[in-house]
Amino acid sequence: MLELNLKLILMGKSKKIAHSQKEEKQAEKVVKIVFFSLVLLGIAMLIGFSFY
Repeated sequence: MLELNLKLILMGKSKKIAHSQKEEKQAEKVVKIVFFSLVLLGIAMLIGFSFY
């Protein structure tokens, strides 16, 4: 019985680790998209103000 409980605990931890790694990759992707969007916005503003 104790062995079964330990296996369940270890399986739960590995799922949590996999889930947190997945969330971390998704967060990195979001940060890259936001950074790229801000760079594009900055370039668009520079071009816009150069015509002003």
